[in-house]
Amino acid sequence: KLLMGLGTPGADKKSSASIACFLAANGADLNIKNKKGQTPLDLCPDPNLCKALAKCHKERHSPNGTASNTVILRNDQESLEECMVCSDLKRDTLFGPCGHIATCSLCSPRVKKCLMCKEQVQSRTKIEECVVCSDKKASTLFLPCGHMCACDGCGQLMKKCVQCRSSIEKTVPFIVCCGGTPPPAPQPPGIMNNGSRDNTKDIQKLQQQLQDIKDQTSCPVCMDRLKNMIFLCGHGTCQMCGDRMAECPICRKAVEKRILLY
Repeated sequence: KLLMGLGTPGADKKSSASIACFLAANGADLNIKNKKGQTPLDLCPDPNLCKALAKCHKERHSPNGTASNTVILRNDQESLEECMVCSDLKRDTLFGPCGHIATCSLCSPRVKKCLMCKEQVQSRTKIEECVVCSDKKASTLFLPCGHMCACDGCGQLMKKCVQCRSSIEKTVPFIVCCGGTPPPAPQPPGIMNNGSRDNTKDIQKLQQQLQDIKDQTSCPVCMDRLKNMIFLCGHGTCQMCGDRMAECPICRKAVEKRILLY
């Protein structure tokens, strides 16, 4: 009767779909037959919902499954991005407060409890593009505020949520919100075979910075002494070289006045 109710328009159809998804996710037997030899799937008029219910039932009774209420986590990229209700569109709606992404925006109004953790859904937020770069879709969940408004690249650089300005204590990748496992952390760069850190690049960077400082403070004529004399044009030399100059060695303007620096 429940699945046959999906053929009726309006709120009754939405209620029937929500209850059917809940029962399938909690271990309802979809193979049991009535007096006419019909299974629940035979009575369901919606082929998309039939596919979703069969998938939930298969996951529930797989050999590697558990008897818990949590939907089995899968790392298959296509399955994790697929709406758990219609299986046609991609997941793009963030449930609050649990922070899971289980359905598309069209199916989300039918879901009263999260299909992954069974927690009551209090808010539904469609995931839009990154508010920082506007190039990629938002894919990083900020905690504890629960907003998803930045992509992976931009989210790693943030200390505060750009939406509510609250401090970010933890970030959760999109794939984890969909029920997958986080990608393996990349090995830190600059690690040598013996486990010690390779400081070659850091040393080269410091040497370059030191050379830049020397170039800025050394006399451009002799390159030995520090600049301690400035001309009116803004360029400078050391006093020994500057006293002998009639024109600036940089811009070739005539030296009208010499100013000593102390």
